[in-house]
Amino acid sequence: MSELVTRHVAGHAEEFLDAFRVVIVNGPRQSGKTTLLQQLNKGRRGTYLTLDDGPLRSAAQADPVTFIADGSRPMMIDEIQRGGDDLILAIKAEVDRENGRGQFVLAGSTRFLSTPSLSESLAGRAGILEVWPFAQEELAGSGRPFLVTAFNDPEALRSSSPSEYGRRDYFELICRGFYPEVIGMRSELTRDGWYRTYVQSVIDTDIREMARIEEPSNLRRLLGIIAASTAQEPNMAKIGSDLQLHRTTVTRYLGLLETVFLVRQIPAWSRNLVARAVRRPKLHVTDTGLSAHLIGVDAEGLAARVSPARGPLVESFIANEIAKQATWAPFRVGLHHWRISQGTEVGLVLERNNGRVIGVESKATDSVDQRDFRGLTTLRDSLGEDFVHGFVFYTGARSLSFGDRLIALPISVLWERPSRS
Repeated sequence: MSELVTRHVAGHAEEFLDAFRVVIVNGPRQSGKTTLLQQLNKGRRGTYLTLDDGPLRSAAQADPVTFIADGSRPMMIDEIQRGGDDLILAIKAEVDRENGRGQFVLAGSTRFLSTPSLSESLAGRAGILEVWPFAQEELAGSGRPFLVTAFNDPEALRSSSPSEYGRRDYFELICRGFYPEVIGMRSELTRDGWYRTYVQSVIDTDIREMARIEEPSNLRRLLGIIAASTAQEPNMAKIGSDLQLHRTTVTRYLGLLETVFLVRQIPAWSRNLVARAVRRPKLHVTDTGLSAHLIGVDAEGLAARVSPARGPLVESFIANEIAKQATWAPFRVGLHHWRISQGTEVGLVLERNNGRVIGVESKATDSVDQRDFRGLTTLRDSLGEDFVHGFVFYTGARSLSFGDRLIALPISVLWERPSRS
């Protein structure tokens, strides 16, 4: 399936190969990094190696200098984190001797440069890309990213044509998830089995290789707690009490889950507009299919009259889609959240380097009213001209205007540009 879908980040990858000595491709396991490397290698006629291969891994660890000496460039090394620090340092020494662009592409399923010694060793030499599970925009093949249009021409998102997606369609997408392997699976049973072995593999392989964990089951339980409270600000004291772990241990475990791309932290945003703005980050599980698996809910459960998971999963779905689009946007976008008080908040604040800001809220209902724009209205009035537009995504079918630079949009506008009659 992944070979049939164009990865939008591929354009940045080609550009980075021409600009940097080393290109680092980060992202969760099974997100499509290997396919991307193989596609790049086919066009560049380099060397592809994976350190999931035991003998290759042993050779890289035993004699990293010789390991990287042979083979045409660019040398593409998959699962680089399994090669150890000495391999990174050998690559650093090699690219310092040769100043050519596009010498190495290093793909990792952990943020393996999180250690200061390693990040400093490749500083100024490497460009970093992130590859996530598919975005719905990639699967739809629309090539019409919401993010770019929202900043450059937000009025183009208004439409008189109703969306063809209904609530149940969104819930099916949310619970299926976006990893390439699960896209083609026909049943919930097979997807559930895949997610179960996936979590076990990431914790038992990636996390155990980089950290000494006495009781891995605590990591699984923590991930389950985060899934049950996705799109919320974590109460570390309560989580520690539930797990019977010290708060510092919970913080460390949370960092490990973020390092292997299972959890995304959305930091609090402030331009010192309001001194009492909340400073804690929001947590999102990075794939809603994984989150739905962990809490044991399906599309029918989300559609039930009462479903506590519905609102948070819809918010995480929207946040993850926009975060993926940000990885291939032609400009840098920071993702934040903002809250002054209960009811006066914005789930996503998207800020460009030029100071221009977009606000995004989510509603897991087919209706929307002025109250749903309370946080966006406050943000707009505080920022003035720097506020580009505010959007409330909901499961309804039509785009609706709610005043100056405020629109309600069907969720499908994230991947399908609406037509205007």
